[in-house]
Amino acid sequence: MQLRSSGSLLCPAVSALSAEVSAAQLSHIIITHLGPNRIPTLKMVLEAALAGRPKNKPLKLVVTNPAQAALQKALADVLDAANNIEWVVVKGKGRDQIPIPVTENYSLTAMLTPTPRWPDAMCVIDPSSRVVFTSKLFSAHVAPGLLNTKANSSAFDEGGWETYGDHWRYFFDCMLAPVATQANLALEKLPVTATPRASLDTPSNFLSAVIKSWSAVVADITRGSKGTAAGVYQQNPTMLFAYALAPQHGPVIRTCLSRIAQEYRKWTAEQVAALAYSSVLVLYASAYGNTAALAQAISRGVTKGGVAVNTINLEVTDLEEVKAAIKAADGFTIGSPTLGGHMPTPVQLALGTILRAASARELPCGVFGSFGWSGEAVDELDGKLKDAGYSFAFKPIKVKFKPTAKDLTTCEQSGRDLAIQVKRRLKSKEKDSTSSMAAAVASGAQLAMGRVVGSLCLVTSRDEEAVSAMLASWVSQASFDPPGITVAVKKDRGMETMLQPGNSFAISMVPESQEKVVMKAMTKAFAPGADRLAGLPICDSEASKCPVLETANATLDCTVVSRMEAGDHWIVYGQVTDGKLNSDTQLTAVHHRKVGNHY
Repeated sequence: MQLRSSGSLLCPAVSALSAEVSAAQLSHIIITHLGPNRIPTLKMVLEAALAGRPKNKPLKLVVTNPAQAALQKALADVLDAANNIEWVVVKGKGRDQIPIPVTENYSLTAMLTPTPRWPDAMCVIDPSSRVVFTSKLFSAHVAPGLLNTKANSSAFDEGGWETYGDHWRYFFDCMLAPVATQANLALEKLPVTATPRASLDTPSNFLSAVIKSWSAVVADITRGSKGTAAGVYQQNPTMLFAYALAPQHGPVIRTCLSRIAQEYRKWTAEQVAALAYSSVLVLYASAYGNTAALAQAISRGVTKGGVAVNTINLEVTDLEEVKAAIKAADGFTIGSPTLGGHMPTPVQLALGTILRAASARELPCGVFGSFGWSGEAVDELDGKLKDAGYSFAFKPIKVKFKPTAKDLTTCEQSGRDLAIQVKRRLKSKEKDSTSSMAAAVASGAQLAMGRVVGSLCLVTSRDEEAVSAMLASWVSQASFDPPGITVAVKKDRGMETMLQPGNSFAISMVPESQEKVVMKAMTKAFAPGADRLAGLPICDSEASKCPVLETANATLDCTVVSRMEAGDHWIVYGQVTDGKLNSDTQLTAVHHRKVGNHY
């Protein structure tokens, strides 16, 4: 069982565990990834499991080396007071399948799947039921019951790819695309081939089989037997097929197992291939996870900008690897927390490596970091790189404590700006002239496509205090019942992140009289985090709370229902939830183009 906890969900998570098994009966706790938000829940489980436990039946904590170190630091009070805990540290290399003994004749199988963000991650296979607990892989930041009301409280992927596909892709783009090389290595280790088994085709039968398998193990341990429960579970580590994937977030994957495995391989292959053409190196160390969150957001912006990312956690990477990564990079950014008024040692060593690399001085770069009180580390990084003559793609990013939604948006926009700088630098090295290439493609079909016109609109969205906006003309009505709208959004646009299924957005139709004013305000260059609506008459919609143009002749409030990938754009389909006609005499401005290969 994988515990999921956040804020007020702590007690329900422990209650759910208690409903399945008494804490006193637990023999093993297997930690596939230890995040800060799971510490309070784990502490409650440990206290319940250790209470009254005899010394001759220790609780076994199954962890990787990084998880053990983090746990000993975070829960020192509980662990130091306990004398009936046995550490089982999972160690291995490459594609090793490491057994986790449960009884004498039964073992689970672990595979180490670390990434820079999650150096402690591992996946665990139950060889009897063939459930694969995949940790962060194949996750989605969505609760199954919220998307598919027909599924009631089912934890499975009922509704299939149509319901969850966008959410799986969004999680991958945000969390795994920046570490595609490591994600690709993890996928090579996992048993991601689905093999049908009729008796397990429904969630109820599947769950019964899993419970039967585990009940036999628990009974074995309870009566002190070292033998195997007859015919119920047998280890077969050579069979690399799965009946279900159980990630830490989102639904248990059964219906879409084959497809998500196929799509993951496709997505990672695209990112790994992109590394061969251009890449940005993101270096960081993180004391409490805050600087790591900033690194993740910057990485997301870089990938959206069309450049691959190589993300390195300096706390778990040797300098030779850092040196090789700098040599291969087309741009870089380095982030650090401030500890005792200084950078931690791994960041200092990496900075020294950068400053000694003569070729690195030609690369566009940036610095970032979080702090609790003073933030000297970011200033020090910025100063040393400036003194050495490095050019910056964005201003230093300093965030106090946990980053807000606005901070993360600024990071994402900064990553995109860094990607643009990298692409400009690479283009300047190309032998073929841009003008001759443009002339070649701006003919025939492209010229004809330029005659397709669209209404000029202002599209806006809000995520907490973060607001994003873009000018759009690829907007069209898509359905009568329910009323629906499609908006084409380029993948490298900062707003794309906010247009995910379930999110709200607003569309303001620009009247002809306001075309020049809005075009001038929205087509200029913006610094990361800048207010893109500054200078325009704006108010918040009562329905969606998104900003709308006060001078618009009409506005629409929408909710994203689905997205379709279309080359270098996403086609976002939104259901219209509200609308307002401000003027029935002003015509909407129409955007005319001469050629169809740009806006």
